[in-house]
Amino acid sequence: MKLLDFSTIKKKMSNLKNSNKKVLLTGIAFVVIALMLVISIYVPKSAKNSAKSDGGTSQKILITDYAASIENKLSSMLMQMESINKVSAFVMIDSTPEIKYLTETEEVTTTNKDGEITTSTKSTTVVFEKNGSISTPVVVTTIMPKVTGVLIVVNNISASTKYNIVRAISVVLNIEESCINILQES
Repeated sequence: MKLLDFSTIKKKMSNLKNSNKKVLLTGIAFVVIALMLVISIYVPKSAKNSAKSDGGTSQKILITDYAASIENKLSSMLMQMESINKVSAFVMIDSTPEIKYLTETEEVTTTNKDGEITTSTKSTTVVFEKNGSISTPVVVTTIMPKVTGVLIVVNNISASTKYNIVRAISVVLNIEESCINILQES
């Protein structure tokens, strides 16, 4: 008794290949097109979501938006100062926001039969909240990145106004005065 008769299988495959070659190629083409369609529909959406998300929460933080917000606030603050008619601000940020999640700590204690040795094991897990079928981690706080440098371009101003700008930015952003550069517009 033969378990596998390769010559018979080979003949059947040859006959199948010759008679149904067009059907087989059409089937393969259909499968490839279907896969490409599925990938084009689902992959870009998930890639966009993961690029902008902050760990699965619905809150989205973009570092460029954060820097632009600081630049706009600085510009509007400086425009209120005496003798400043035109101002542009550029802010350098050192990293991305750090997100702290709510966690639970579980402690397991064991003792031996004599009651002398106690070992303790702690495990920490992130707490998730469920909204329908979507579970997201609970965000406790978001620590925004530190400003590391500021460049300000203003109209022609006096040395005392320039000094006041540097002092104001240093106080508002809590950075060293050496990290602030004021350029006058040409």
